[in-house]
Parts: sequence; C-alpha cells; structure tokens
Amino acid sequence: MQLFARFSSFRRVFSLSLTLLVAGSSIAVRQASAADADPMPGAPHLLPEDTLAYIRLDNADDLRVDLANSSMGRMLSDDQLKPFASDIYATFSDLFSMISSEVGVSLEELLSIPKGQIAVALLPRPINQEAVDAEVVPDDESDEDRRKRMERNRRREYRFAGVVMVDAGENVDKLMAIIQRFEDRLVVGSHIRRNVPVDAIEIVRLIPKRADRMEIQYFEHEGTVVLGFGHRTVQDVWDRWREASDEPTMADSANFGSVISRCIGAESTRPQLTFYADPYRIAERGVRLSGSITLGLMWPMFENLGLARIRGVGGSAFRGGDVFEDITHFHVLIDPPRDGLLSVLRPSTGDTSPPKWVPSDVTGYSSIHWDFENTYTNVGKVLENFQGADALKRVVEEPMQKRLGLDLHDDIIQHLTGRMVRTSWLQPPMKLNSQTQATAFELSDAVAIKSAIAKHREYKPNALTVETLGGTVVYFMKFNPKKFPEQFRRPEPCLFVLGNWLVQTDSREFVQRIMRANSDAMPRLVEVPEYDLVASELGGKLDGEKPFMVQFMRGGDFIRMFYEMSKSKESRAFLRQAGEKNVVAKKMYELLERNELPPYEQFEKYFAPSGSFAYDEPTGMHLGSFTLRADD
Repeated sequence: MQLFARFSSFRRVFSLSLTLLVAGSSIAVRQASAADADPMPGAPHLLPEDTLAYIRLDNADDLRVDLANSSMGRMLSDDQLKPFASDIYATFSDLFSMISSEVGVSLEELLSIPKGQIAVALLPRPINQEAVDAEVVPDDESDEDRRKRMERNRRREYRFAGVVMVDAGENVDKLMAIIQRFEDRLVVGSHIRRNVPVDAIEIVRLIPKRADRMEIQYFEHEGTVVLGFGHRTVQDVWDRWREASDEPTMADSANFGSVISRCIGAESTRPQLTFYADPYRIAERGVRLSGSITLGLMWPMFENLGLARIRGVGGSAFRGGDVFEDITHFHVLIDPPRDGLLSVLRPSTGDTSPPKWVPSDVTGYSSIHWDFENTYTNVGKVLENFQGADALKRVVEEPMQKRLGLDLHDDIIQHLTGRMVRTSWLQPPMKLNSQTQATAFELSDAVAIKSAIAKHREYKPNALTVETLGGTVVYFMKFNPKKFPEQFRRPEPCLFVLGNWLVQTDSREFVQRIMRANSDAMPRLVEVPEYDLVASELGGKLDGEKPFMVQFMRGGDFIRMFYEMSKSKESRAFLRQAGEKNVVAKKMYELLERNELPPYEQFEKYFAPSGSFAYDEPTGMHLGSFTLRADD
C-alpha cells in the first residue's frame, strides 16, 4: 500500500531532477514539426515478441521543449532564480567531469546528443551455437568438470540480453565517438572486432575471447545507433527494420498490447514515455540462471500459487497541456481467477472524502479501501503452502499473542470496516525527517478496540504511557529519542481512538493538530479549494470507475522542506561534515554557501497540487496520477 503513497512524490522528484538537468543547460532546442520524420520505426516493431522489459522515450527534442515550458522549467528560467539554477547545473557538470574523461564529452554535450527516439530493452539472450560448438572439451575431462560444463551450458538458455536504440540525428558522430572509446578498451582487453556487411549497413561485432562472456554488437543508420548485448541482438533488430524478418515483434504481443492500450488510450495525446515488463518471466529466468538449489525447489511452489497469472505491467507518461502539468498511468495485467498469492489482493470501494480530523495544511492525504478480512484469510492459505497446516496461527497469531497479549483477528481485524487513511504533515522546524505520517483505520466497533488496548496494557503494564490531549486518551509507546542525532526530529510514537478511527502517528504536535481539526478549532482539508479542485479532476480521470484508492498531495511542501533545511545552520553543518568524505555533499555545501536563496514565495507559485487514483477491474489493476498546471 505504501507504493501508492510514494508514487506521486517519486514522480515529482524525478521530474524536478530531469527538468533541472535539461532546462538548466544552454542547449538550443527546436520545436519538432510534422515534417520532422523519425527514420527509426517505433521500438516495439524492432524488438522480439518475447521481450522481457523495455522503456521508450518518444522524442528527446520534444521532451526538452515540454520541460522548458513546464512549471519547473519556467521556475528555473525565472530571473530571480536563474543564477541559482545555473549554479546547480554547474555543480552537476563539475561532478560529471570526474567521469567525462572516460566518456569523452561534457555533461552538456551528452544531454544534447539524443534528438528523437530512445529505447532500452531487456531480452532473452540467444545462444551463440557457433561458440558452443567451438568449445574445446579436453579428452581427459573429469566427471566433475563435465558436470560443471553441462550446467554452464544449461544456464546459458536463461541468460539475459539487451538492446539500446538512440536517434542522435546530426549528433550521431558524438555518440559514435563515445562508443568507439569503449570499444577500444574492449578490443585491447577481452574482445575481438569483426565487421559484418549486411545490406546497406555494417554491423560491428565485438566477440569475446571466452565463450562464457557476452558478445557486443552495434550499427549506425540514418542518425540512429543500435547497440546490442548478446548474440544476434543487433542483427535481429536490423532484419525487422528492413522488413526482412517474419518473426512476430513486441508490437504483436497480446500482453504488451493489452497493457499499453490501457495506458495510452486514456489520453488524447501521444505519451512521451512508455514502459513495459513481464515480471513473471524475468523472475523465472533469474531463478533458473542463479543455479540455486533452494530457489529451484521453491519456484514450482510459487508457480502453483498463480504468479504466472501476472501477464505484464506497464505505464505511460504525458507532459504538457492547459490543465495538467503531467499525467501518468500504470497498469498490472492479471489473468483471473485471483487465487494463490494473488488472492491477497482484495481491494474494495467506498467513501474517499477526508475525515473531519484531517487538518487543512497536510502535505498529503490518501484513502484506501481493502477487504482486510479476506486478505487475512487468504494469507493463511498461502502460508500453509510453505509452513504446513495452521501456519497463520504458528507464524503470526501465536507470536503476536505472546508479544502483545492480543488475538490479531478477534481483537483487531474483525473490528475494521476496511478503510484506511494515511496523511502526512511537515513538522517545524524543518529536519531531515520532518515529514510525519498518521495512519488511521476506520472501526466498526470502537469500544472493542478500546478493550483490546486495555487488554494489552494489562498484559504489558509498562509498555505504554497514557496522556490526555484535547480530551482524548493518547497512548505513547516506550521509545528512546536519544537514538536520533540533533539534525533529526525526535519521534514520539503513539496511538489513540478518535471517534470511529484508530490513529497511529509518531508526532505529539501532529496529534494536537488532528484533535484541533476534529473539534472545529482549525480548518480541515475537506474545506480547502485545492482539494476540491484535485477531487473534481480525479472524478474526470476515473471516467465512471469506482476507485479503491485516491490521493491528494502538495508537491510544493516537499520543496519547502528542503528550502528551509538548506537555510538552517544545522543542515549546513551536517553537509559540511559529510562533505569531508562525500564529494556530492561537499559540492552541495559549497553551492549553498555561494548562493543567497530567494524568498520561498518565489518558488511556491510554480507548484500545484497533484492527485492519484487506483481502481480494480476483472483483468487487472490500474493506477493513475496527475499534477495540475501551476498558474504563475
């Protein structure tokens, strides 16, 4: 469930980093037009049907334009912020310079190389039968050596290969120069170079001197470079490019088509980024390649538990527009029925609006509906496959009974409605762990939960200390705050029953704010216009589907946390000390010392709230996320 809570924050941090690197450079970008034809076919048409995973950027030039026009791009071009942004980019360049001598280009030159499509794929590695046949077997080979050789040959069937495709356009010479530098090292050390003319191109094969090492291939055509790791990887791409192969492609895969259609059909524009993976087949090959006897024995058990029904996962990302800064979709394709391990996936639906106790200034809020009762029962069935009869009782219930004096099901689970709420808040003053979470479970019987807490206190009299805050009894857990250095917030883990909610958090201050919101002493999230705006857009994105999860986030608050931390003496002292052993920390400390940060309001106007949602359907689960466009 934490996957959903972290999804939007990860996306925002990644987007900020990418925007800063691209928009911070002095590269002149062009607006792609309809006349700019991409000579390379779409990657799914060049990859084999059994591709294990891939990620594809549709057009690098278009992405640069979109990022420059995004809220973050405009922020980094702000006259008051531009000096600071330029210094950040210079810091990245300095760090990159430590490896630029190996690559042969600067950071700015490297970022400028891609012009069109970029794709990276993970494939099953084809067996090089020539290398196998050429392997010399000693006449006096021992039984043990023969066993090892046969095992090595067997594991070859499950190795991985890879393909990288980059449309560099007029910058192809720069890209080829980088490849040439690495090739020179390989040829001197462990590989032999062979040039193979094929139709209108020449494929370079770097053949390993040892049969157990990977062959590397590449070619350049019309400004595009295709680099392959594994026998025939590049040859097969070229055969599909020139339509000389009748083998089905990734684009023909039913699983790939089902996943991607759910992720790109939801929007009217073309996604800048798409990705796909077949986790079951990746795991299967990994287990067989490992040669582990333990994993080999356990794998059939996992297969019998229904892992093969996960047919694929994938997603897409869109940027730009008048309303949305970005939109992301993620889909998991699952074959029914959901039994075995998949039986624990039991989402449900219900009310998603914030409870009255959620304060208006929280940084994030999410509501999840889940059938805990059925999940708990099915976890027991899964455990029995590995631990035998009554596994849930022996592995979970009895240890909990011994530790807490409670029956997990009878004392807790059966009194939950199935709704869980998570909300976060930044506790001042800003520290590295200022973000605090409150997790709450809606109760069908609050009296029974209070009785369970009393039962635990009777069983462990010294485990909890009791205080009354805002008229509510709060139970604080024993905790040694001295474990945390001064640069960190000192947590105070506690729990309490508020109306029909069981709430757990680690901040006394957050508890007090929750109490005040619940008693009408401070504004609530449900009354905030920003939340109403995100909620209305969530309704439009759901298109009639009933979600089991919705989320609201204020991305600007996370920037505020780092902003305020960067201005504090404690944080700078921490960076200075860390910089004695870490070059990245040293560069960041020097960056902050050189620059006087503008007022936070200058940053804040470039950030708008975001929302996420998830819903269940017969053939899988779908997760979506978006950020509204800031009106600066």
